[in-house]
Amino acid sequence: MIWLIISTLLAASVTWLAYVVKKEKLKHKELRNDYHQELEALKEIQKASMESAATQFDEKVILMNDSYQREIEKLIIENEEIRKNYRNHGEIITHQILENFKADLLSKKIIPPDEMIIMPNIFIPEGNGKTRQIDHLVLLSTGIYIIETKDWTGHIVLGLTRMGSHKFSFLAELVDSEKEESIVFNRDGLGALTVNTVENPICQIQQSAIILSNYLEGKDITTWINPLLFFNDDEKEVHDWSDNNLVKRITNKEQLQQFFINELTSKNRIYGAFQLNTIKHIIENAHYI
Repeated sequence: MIWLIISTLLAASVTWLAYVVKKEKLKHKELRNDYHQELEALKEIQKASMESAATQFDEKVILMNDSYQREIEKLIIENEEIRKNYRNHGEIITHQILENFKADLLSKKIIPPDEMIIMPNIFIPEGNGKTRQIDHLVLLSTGIYIIETKDWTGHIVLGLTRMGSHKFSFLAELVDSEKEESIVFNRDGLGALTVNTVENPICQIQQSAIILSNYLEGKDITTWINPLLFFNDDEKEVHDWSDNNLVKRITNKEQLQQFFINELTSKNRIYGAFQLNTIKHIIENAHYI
């Protein structure tokens, strides 16, 4: 009887253990299924996140490439302008004079760094599909100045007209009766006398000042442009017979520097640094049209 009870208890225990083991297996199976589901969900989230990151990365790469390409194009244009500038020896000399002069003004604390902007070899639209080249533009607190550089050598006669040609009577029939002209007397490499007639640069720079003024007024910048004609070659003598009082004629770097010092010390401030920088950007935008 005892063995029967023991056998029954053992059988019941085995059955109960089997039930418990089966239940635990089912529980572990469910846990594994939940784990695999969570793992698959995490994989999907990670995949979506990686795809989103890859898309954002591709967009950033495209934007960076576009920006890089624009910078390259801008540098190409700038290098082309520099290359053009370096073909003109006189303009290079003027630029060096202006940069050295600015450094001197800064060292003496006459001006702050952002209140003298030097822009070489710029181009301004004339409004007829053409552009006007300006050798140098100088932006100061006292105004806007354009410089036309002539590195002519020899004896330079400015503003010759038929009315004034009695000084060179033999030229009376050759001189234009309506406008001023310029004549350069010089000698070539063999010592022979050379005579060159050129368009009066005074009229040239005065027209440039009008074109630049009109362009800035179209951008809501009203100003007076100060035109300067600069003869920067040391081996020259200028004979100025022109009646034009609007264009300042300068024949050496000392005169150029003194002119700007007089402007800075005797005239009222018109522009601050922000306004000068705004004008600079407007002209740069015109420059790259």
